[in-house]
Amino acid sequence: MKKKFFTVLIILFIGIYSVNAQSFRIIVNQSNKASTLTAKEVSDFFLMKRTKWSDNTKVTPVDLSSNSDVRESFSKSVHKKSTGQIRAFWQQSVFSGKGTPPREMKNDLAVISFVKSNKGAIGYISSGTNAEGVKVITIN
Repeated sequence: MKKKFFTVLIILFIGIYSVNAQSFRIIVNQSNKASTLTAKEVSDFFLMKRTKWSDNTKVTPVDLSSNSDVRESFSKSVHKKSTGQIRAFWQQSVFSGKGTPPREMKNDLAVISFVKSNKGAIGYISSGTNAEGVKVITIN
């Protein structure tokens, strides 16, 4: 009985980890020349540590709402921090006059619409969302 319980527990853990490990995709405007980025580059774009694409276009990151599970997965995978820690980073940046956080969108469709309409935009969406009209970027 114990062996069966632990086997089920391990299978559940692996399933949950797999879902979280691939729960988002990075997207950019169709005109963007990039096809791959490192997690550090993506993090730098979203934390406004890097503000221009290689063609000198201004980077415009867009986040999902702070209560989104996809945002939490993105924050942990890309920034190696929780959404709460990233919010604290931005609160300190705003207070010290060093920057403002990316605009927040309420859902994947709003992120896609924003990225489609803005040449320098970068965002992320749930891995199951249709990304038609935007370019999906690979993270290495």
